[in-house]
Amino acid sequence: MSSRRARGKILGAALFAVSIIVFIIYSYFTLATSFGLVILKITIVVAVGALLAVMAWIGYTMTTAPSNENNKD
Repeated sequence: MSSRRARGKILGAALFAVSIIVFIIYSYFTLATSFGLVILKITIVVAVGALLAVMAWIGYTMTTAPSNENNKD
């Protein structure tokens, strides 16, 4: 097995483990502490902000794209 593939497997296993650990911590703080509502609000704001940032980036890219004058429709 090449070292590149071994590194990829180690990175994959680390990402897998970290995602499960973060999910457990997130679930605990959301469901078992008094911070649940605040955490949900922050999560929603971040998710909506990320979606709107992607939409803004797409709009900016479409607006600033050079026009194709050779296309005669």
